[in-house]
Amino acid sequence: MDRFQKLLDSMGIHSQVVYPLEACGLILEDWTFIPCNNLSPKPKGSFILDPLPLLQHEHDTIGIFHSHPDDNPLPSEDDIASTVFDCYKFIVGFAGKFYIYWYDKEKQLLKYEPFKEKHLTNGTS
Repeated sequence: MDRFQKLLDSMGIHSQVVYPLEACGLILEDWTFIPCNNLSPKPKGSFILDPLPLLQHEHDTIGIFHSHPDDNPLPSEDDIASTVFDCYKFIVGFAGKFYIYWYDKEKQLLKYEPFKEKHLTNGTS
């Protein structure tokens, strides 16, 4: 199994394990997924990433994942807030459907597309 598929599988398994809550975690430079605790007081509809793992991996974190455990794993308007940290790639999804999302400042619009290996290899959204 290639490392991108392993990353997707890890995020998908974590999202199913914590269902019906939103899962979250870190994506490291080597494409390893680190599951994190969701500290949100309303974890069925939002996430607050536990900052301790992020501090432990501050130099090798490239992305942040969270799940939307419903029928629509697309980014929500609430996800715009996280995009202020443009040093990270933001991934949302559930089970086997994942999207990368970012905020287009010029158009003032949240954008997304299916998450692919190219997003990790060429550094673009």
